[in-house]
Amino acid sequence: MAKAFAYLVIGLRFPLLLAWAAAAVVAVLLLPPLSSSGGLNNLIPAGSPALRADASAARLFGYPLEAGVAIVQRAPHGLPPSVVDKTGRAAVSYDRHASIPGLVAVIPVPNGAGIPRSISVSPLTAAGLLGSVRGKTSTIVTYLEFSDTTTLQQQVTAAGTYARRLTDVTGVTGAVAAQYEQGQIIDRDLPWVELFTVLAIALIVGVRFRSLLAPLAALACAGTAYLVAVRVVAWGAARTGISLPQEAEPVLVVLLLGVTTDYCVFFLAGMRSRLAEGADQLQAVRDATAESAPIVFTAGLIVAAGTGALLVARGGLLRAFGPGLAATVLVSMVVSLTLMPALLGVLSRFMFRHVAPARLPGPGSPIARFATSKPVALLVIAACVAGLGAAASATGRLGLGSPLIGEMPSSSNVAEASAAASAGFAPGVLAPTEVLIIGPGVGSQVAADRRFGDFLRRQPGVASVVGPSVLTGSVVPASASNPMVAKDGSAIRFALIYDSDPLNATAIGQVRVLTSRLPALGQAAGLNGVSYQVGGQTALTGDAINATASDLWRVGLAIVGVTLLLLLLFLRALLAPVYLLAASLLAVLGTLGLTVLICEAVFGSPDMVYFVPFAAGVLLVSLGSDYNVFVVGRIWEEARSRPARDAVAVAAPRASRAITTAGIALAASFGLLAMIPLGQFRQMAIIMAVGVLLDTVVVRSLLVPSLVALTGRAGMWPGHQRVKAGPRPEPELSDASR
Repeated sequence: MAKAFAYLVIGLRFPLLLAWAAAAVVAVLLLPPLSSSGGLNNLIPAGSPALRADASAARLFGYPLEAGVAIVQRAPHGLPPSVVDKTGRAAVSYDRHASIPGLVAVIPVPNGAGIPRSISVSPLTAAGLLGSVRGKTSTIVTYLEFSDTTTLQQQVTAAGTYARRLTDVTGVTGAVAAQYEQGQIIDRDLPWVELFTVLAIALIVGVRFRSLLAPLAALACAGTAYLVAVRVVAWGAARTGISLPQEAEPVLVVLLLGVTTDYCVFFLAGMRSRLAEGADQLQAVRDATAESAPIVFTAGLIVAAGTGALLVARGGLLRAFGPGLAATVLVSMVVSLTLMPALLGVLSRFMFRHVAPARLPGPGSPIARFATSKPVALLVIAACVAGLGAAASATGRLGLGSPLIGEMPSSSNVAEASAAASAGFAPGVLAPTEVLIIGPGVGSQVAADRRFGDFLRRQPGVASVVGPSVLTGSVVPASASNPMVAKDGSAIRFALIYDSDPLNATAIGQVRVLTSRLPALGQAAGLNGVSYQVGGQTALTGDAINATASDLWRVGLAIVGVTLLLLLLFLRALLAPVYLLAASLLAVLGTLGLTVLICEAVFGSPDMVYFVPFAAGVLLVSLGSDYNVFVVGRIWEEARSRPARDAVAVAAPRASRAITTAGIALAASFGLLAMIPLGQFRQMAIIMAVGVLLDTVVVRSLLVPSLVALTGRAGMWPGHQRVKAGPRPEPELSDASR
C-alpha cells in the first residue's frame, strides 16, 4: 500500500504541484481570512452563575456593575474643582447625546477622602452629584456600561468619544478595553512572528541537511498549508458558529508552520538516507515516501484526533480551540503527504548534490548496545522518571487567572490608566465584584443591610465596599435614585473592590471563598428569606476556569482513548502504546512544573493565564505521540530483521537525529510567540518550547528507547515476535553524510 502510494504521488508530481497552487489561489480568493470572534470572556459557559447574576442585575437594576470600560482621571495632588464639576455634569447629561450608541449608564466614582463612593446614575437618568463627596479628589474612575449587543470596538470608540468631554484624562482602561487593545497588538506583531518563524525554519533545515533547496521545499509546503488551512478554519468557524478567541490565530499559525516542517523533515531525512545507500534520485524519493508516508499519516491523525477530542468539552474555550487545531493539523498532514514528495520528485536531481556513501553497520555501535542493555536501560528509565517527577512537583504552586490588563506591556495606554486608577483606589476598582441579595423587602432591612456590608468589608482581600448607603452613610430607601437598591425594594447590591488584580489567581480564589460564605454572613447579619448571587469580571473568569478544569477529565480521557487506539493500530502491540502514552503524560507534567519554575524566576509569579496549560497540555500529548510514532516506527522496522536490542541500538540514534531537527524547528516556532508582548503568549512560548525540547532530548532520545529495550519483544506483542533468519545488514549513514 505504501509503495503504491509512493509511485502514484511521484508519478503525478507535476499535476500535484499545479493542484496545490490552484487550491491556494482558490482559498485566498473564495474563503474568508481568519479573524477572532472576540476575547476569552466571550467564551464563558452558558450555565455560569456569574452570567445569571449579571442577567439578574440587568433585570433588577437596569445594568450590571461589570465596568468593562472605564475612563480614568488623575492628578496626584488633587483634581481642580472645575474638573470634578465638569465630570459630574457630563454624567448627568450623557443620555442626551445620541452620538454614543449602546451606552446605558455612566457611573463616575471619585476617591474623595480615599474611600470609593459610587456617584450614581441609573439608566438614562443621572442622580447624585460629585460635589457631594467630601475631601480632596485626586482620582475619578468613570464606569461606562453598555448594552450586550455592543461590540468591543464600539465600546472602546464610544469611551474615547465620551473621554473627550472630560479633562485631565489619563486614559481608557478596563477588561473590554484590554481585550480590544490586545487584539490590536496581535494584529500588529503576528506578521513579525510569521517572518521570523520562516527564517528560523529555513536556517534549521538548511543547516541540518546542508542544502539550499531543502528549506525552500519545506517552506513551500508550510506556505501552502498556511494559505489553505487558516481559511478553511475561518470558513468552518463561520459555518458552525464557533467563536474563535483572538488568542487562537497565533497559536494556529505557529502550530501549522512547525508541524508541516516536522513532517517535511521526515521525508527529507528518508531521502538523504536512501541516497547514501546508493539509490538513484527518483528511487530515493519513492523509497522515502513509502517509508515516511504511513508514519506521517498516523502521526497527523493522532495530533488531529487529540486536538479534535476537545469537542467533548462543555466549556466554550476548549471547544473553540479544538476544531481549529484539528483542521490545521489535517491540512498540514495532507500537504506534507502529497506536495512534499511531489517537490522532492521534481527537485530530486538538485536537492542533495553530494551525499557521502553509507557504511554498513553491525548490530549498532558499542555505545548504543551498552545503552540498550537492560540494566542500563532500567537506570536510564529510573533517572528520567525521577527527574520528570521532581519537575512535576512544582505544579502544585501553579495559580490560574486571566489578568487581561496585567498581561499587557506596562507602556500601553490601558496599563497606564489602570496603574493610575490603582494608585487612587485599589487594583480591584476596574472590575468590582457585584454581590446581589434578592428577597422580598430586603431593601428596607436597614440594620441588617448595614451589618452585612460590614461583614463584607472584613473578608480577605476586600479593600472597600460600596452598598446602599454609599452617599448618606445610611441605607437609602428603595428608589430610582439609588443604583444599589432595586426599584421595588426586592433586591440590593454591593460592589466589592479587591486589593489585588481582580482577574489574577489570588482575587479569583478570594471571590470563590466569599461566594461560599455568603449564606452564613447573611444569616449572621439577620437577613432571612433571601438568595445570593455574585457577578462581575472576577466571578465570570472564575466560572470560565471552573468550566475548563471540570472538562479536564472528560477531555483527558477522550484524548488518551483516541491516542491509545491509534497507537495500538499503528504499532500492532498492546504494551508499547501504554508505556509510550504514559511517557508523554509524564513529560507534560514535568514541562508544566519547569514552566512554573521559569515563570517564578522570570516574571516573579507562578500564575499563568488559565487557558495556557490546558491548550499546551493537549498539544504536547498529541505531539509527543507524533514523535513516538516516528521513533518506535523506525525501531519496529528494524525489529523485523534484528533482535529487539539490536533494533533499538541501530534505529534509535538514526531516528533521534531527525526528531531533534524537527523538535528544534517546532520549539523555535512556538518560542517566537514570545515576540507578541502579551503575558499569555510569553507563557505559551515558554511551556511549548520547554515541552518540545524536553520531549525531544529526554523522552524520545532516552526514555522511549530505554523502555523499548527493557520490554523487548514483550512490548511488541502480538506483532513482530519473530526474528527473520539471516538478517540483512542495512547501511548506516556515515558521519560525513549526516
